Amino acid sequence: MPQSKTVLRIISMPISKRNRWIYWIKLLAGIALVVVLFQEINRRESILSVLQETDLANILLCIMLLIPNIFLAFLKWRYLLRRRYQDTTSYEVFGSLLFGYTLGLVTPGRLGELARGLFFTNKDRLIITGLNLLDKAANQIVIFTLGGISLGFMILNQNIWEVKNILPLLLTGSLIIIISWLIILNPDKARRLLAFLNSKLPRKFNFSTLISAYDQISLKDILVVVGLTLAWFIVIVLQYHILVLAFTDAAFTESFQAVTAMLFVKTLVPLTFGDLGIREGVSVFFYSQFGVSQAAVFNASLLIFLINFLTPALSGLYYVLQVKTTNGLSEEASLDQSSKETAADI
Repeated sequence: MPQSKTVLRIISMPISKRNRWIYWIKLLAGIALVVVLFQEINRRESILSVLQETDLANILLCIMLLIPNIFLAFLKWRYLLRRRYQDTTSYEVFGSLLFGYTLGLVTPGRLGELARGLFFTNKDRLIITGLNLLDKAANQIVIFTLGGISLGFMILNQNIWEVKNILPLLLTGSLIIIISWLIILNPDKARRLLAFLNSKLPRKFNFSTLISAYDQISLKDILVVVGLTLAWFIVIVLQYHILVLAFTDAAFTESFQAVTAMLFVKTLVPLTFGDLGIREGVSVFFYSQFGVSQAAVFNASLLIFLINFLTPALSGLYYVLQVKTTNGLSEEASLDQSSKETAADI
């Protein structure tokens, strides 16, 4: 158990009180980036004028697409949880999902989502975290694959960079993606690899319980998870596309390339609160390669932040407060029990 507690403490470190000041710095940095981007774009075209010509029907449709967005994430998370704990309720699945969204909003690359296990009190939190890592890995491999392909097409067709200058990076990235697919599509070999790596770690960092989360994961399970992840990202691309259409014209193929490339790049540079500022800047850059209005993309990206990130995160505050209350009661009960044992000894 001490080893399990050490591992869980490491995983939940991004949400510790000591790091809160870092979040404020990242929030201010994100706001500063948005302000600078606003001023830069506004010199060429009026952002407010574009905003005034918004098609409200498209914004409403994007908000409605948040339902399948969250539902697909819910289905994937429930599928993974029930592979290990068949008695997991839909309430636990949904609560832990939104709990993770709230923590993910204030951590780089949404790493706080890896602390979903803290939501559970009657299950092994390390095993939950192991399943959570698989969920996150599926997200990353789909982002890197789609984003890498889109970047490749844009480099060749839009000439955004000289191929000869970044060829080593392209080859290295392609090799990493191929290896990642080989690992994730071979769960038995992946388990053996993880066990081998775990055996080389110091004893206090033993991840055996964490790795045991994958004992019942098969290739079929991986394919289901990847399929749901792919569907989830298509919905996200569709949301971006519909919001851009609310301000200007754009082809879906352009949105697909720009959005997947943006998701790929912003994942590599998780420096601000909820990727604020980075998302907007990178979106503007990639969409501009197709001649799409920068003001329109800027407005669409900010709305995506409000709809897809801020709204679920604020909803998850309810579950965060629940966990804090539960943990507080548990600590009180533990202290009470300790007091009784001490009194009995006396």
